[in-house]
Amino acid sequence: MNFYKTTRNIILAGVLGLSIFGTGTALAAQYKIDRAHSTIEFAVSHFGYGIVKGRFNEFSGEFGFGGDADVTTIEIDMESIDSNWAARDKHLRSDDFFNVADFPKATFISTGMTTAGDNITLTGDLTIRDVTKSIDVAVTKIGEGKDRRGNEVAGFKGEFTINRSDYNVSMNLGPAVEEVTITMYFDGAKM
Repeated sequence: MNFYKTTRNIILAGVLGLSIFGTGTALAAQYKIDRAHSTIEFAVSHFGYGIVKGRFNEFSGEFGFGGDADVTTIEIDMESIDSNWAARDKHLRSDDFFNVADFPKATFISTGMTTAGDNITLTGDLTIRDVTKSIDVAVTKIGEGKDRRGNEVAGFKGEFTINRSDYNVSMNLGPAVEEVTITMYFDGAKM
């Protein structure tokens, strides 16, 4: 074996490795959202004297973890809104609120992520009805590891607050009912 050729190959491999890891870019991993172990919930003031909570029962997507190239995409079936009151759910599906006949899906597509210690902020475009706005999602890592089948899994919590009228959900219910807090708990298996 040629000593110079072997040494050159080792040096080239080392330089290549440093160029990949030396940029501060970790290798990203994508995870498919596990619907059986994930939820998307919302909370809104009930005219200033209570809180109404609900959830979306149907959604799909994936989230990134571990690098600058991470991408998170979420699609929510707006028909699946569930506030634990059928009459209210029917009204929320109407044109007064989400108009699911014309806008059956809401989407989130990440555009960036910043970290400062344990604090993670995921920035992305949220589309509800016919409006897309950039939002920041405060993210907390819950954990990661292997499930009982040996699959790599990770879990995160994300939370953000929006003003519903910014998304043309404009039925006037007064100022106490403008802000909606959305909390997401996602478990996912590495793709």
